[in-house]
Amino acid sequence: MNGGQRILILGGAGMVGLQVAREAARELHPSEIIISALTRAEVDDAIAILRGESEREGWTFGLTAAPGDIFIPAALQDKPRGELVRDPVLFEELFRDIFAPDAVAYENSFLRNMLAELRPDVVVDCINTATAISYQDVYTTARRVKVLLDRFAAGESLAGGEKESFVSSVRELMVAQGVPQITRHIVVLQRALQDSGVSVYVKVGTTGTGGMGINIPYTHSEDRPSATLLSKSAIGFAHTGLLFLLARTPASASGANDGSPRATMIKEIKPGAMIGFRRLGDAHVRLTGASGRREPAFLLTPREEPLLGSIDPRRSFDEFPPVGGASAIPVRMVGADTGENGFFSIGEFQAITYPRQMEYVTPEEVARTVVLEILGSSTGRDVISAIDGAITEPSYRAGVLRDRAIQEMVELEAALQATGGDVLPSIAVGHLGPPRLSKLLIEAWLLAAALGTRRLDEMIAADALRMETEVERWLEAHPRIASLIATIGIGVLRERDGAPSLTRGPRLNIPVPSPDGSPVALDDQALERWAYMGWVDLRASNFTRWRERLARIAESRPDIAAAGSAAFDRSRYLPRDFVPGEVVGWLLTNETDEMGMPLHRIL
Repeated sequence: MNGGQRILILGGAGMVGLQVAREAARELHPSEIIISALTRAEVDDAIAILRGESEREGWTFGLTAAPGDIFIPAALQDKPRGELVRDPVLFEELFRDIFAPDAVAYENSFLRNMLAELRPDVVVDCINTATAISYQDVYTTARRVKVLLDRFAAGESLAGGEKESFVSSVRELMVAQGVPQITRHIVVLQRALQDSGVSVYVKVGTTGTGGMGINIPYTHSEDRPSATLLSKSAIGFAHTGLLFLLARTPASASGANDGSPRATMIKEIKPGAMIGFRRLGDAHVRLTGASGRREPAFLLTPREEPLLGSIDPRRSFDEFPPVGGASAIPVRMVGADTGENGFFSIGEFQAITYPRQMEYVTPEEVARTVVLEILGSSTGRDVISAIDGAITEPSYRAGVLRDRAIQEMVELEAALQATGGDVLPSIAVGHLGPPRLSKLLIEAWLLAAALGTRRLDEMIAADALRMETEVERWLEAHPRIASLIATIGIGVLRERDGAPSLTRGPRLNIPVPSPDGSPVALDDQALERWAYMGWVDLRASNFTRWRERLARIAESRPDIAAAGSAAFDRSRYLPRDFVPGEVVGWLLTNETDEMGMPLHRIL
């Protein structure tokens, strides 16, 4: 990596993020370091620290503040989470961000807007994403919802406050689910990285347990293992899996700054120990207080009570007056500040770092690994590369057997059809989904059947009007094929007297049914989207598109004699004739959608 580039550090005010900034300043010589964190105050503090160090070290890069929460829409920034689930308007915005179609969430994304505005060359993500998602605690919320749901199902009426609590709890449960949140985050991240032309993205991830096993003693609850802690590990490794897919996603032409295709290099560093420490010293300890949030703690006067068959684990703080009365005594002690991991007493630090326990790694070591990976060094610590090297790849044996299996199926189909049986042509059954795959296979098969040839030159000779006429005539003569298309959930779109019509069966694979089962709204834009994504399109415009495809396929035929093995690459169509399955495979690899996105990426 050359110097003079812009580096965005998400979570840059944290212990690791701040150290990454220092290491980047020393080794990468950037033109600008952008610090992003949840609040303006912590971003300003981090920038003040870096500015002071820059003056001492002679660093000459710019510093930019970019505070905000990348996991919620731009319109909901600075709104407390409790308010998001209580206010129906705000909740609708948050729900839509997680569960609405991708395009809606993308346009409203704070992360997307930040990357589009700042256009960094490198992004280092030091946010503890797994903790941020999993510690919304779906378990506690689900139990609270069930209590009220059971009462409602039993016919009990809920009082006003209880009804409001029930509605808020259900809303909270809906938006606290981990998998939808991490999935949407990666989908938005992928497009944002590409559209802003980011070259390298490095995630500092987590194992969730500091490298320890399921029986980790530090569970944050009475359960061992803690379901919430294991959820953190689950989300952490789901995140890794999605980043692995992202690393294998090809670029489109829409994202790079110079207009040429460029994929973002994706890496993840996953520390398997406690990261520490930021500083040593005394601190006013923060504990969960009356507000339910962590607050500076003061010594309380304990009281003894008899155990008479039940116990209330949560009592009012008013029942336990502070020691010293008005001169409350703070809970202050010496310990280790480990940043996002919290403040540990001497004893806690000794226990957690003991050999064969969690032990620990310093933020300097993590930051050093991050910067070396940005520079292209082979540290052996990139989890994505490790997975990529460990998976079982496609094999030579399978390639040999592929042709044999296809030949056997074709011969078996011909033999069964020759006996006059009821075997239908093996076009598509829709099990692979989404419907665009079936749609393309059916359209390709109908073209070959209706034109009566599989020679590319003869097919190209037919204009779009002839293609449309022949396919309609062929379908009319073969009603069982029309029935097959409708039966597997694919609609057939036509234009009759200037108005669209759809031939269909009882179920359509697209559009997706509305949650309440009501009809889905249809306008011109939706019709074109669904025709593109999953309806067999028999309009003249689609046959024009197929003629263009046929021309590209013919031009892509490899000249093996002249170019040798170099003639074989993914842009080349290998068969001599038009074979529907091979053609669709070629299209999914080489064709882009209206957004410049390779089809196999949206499928």
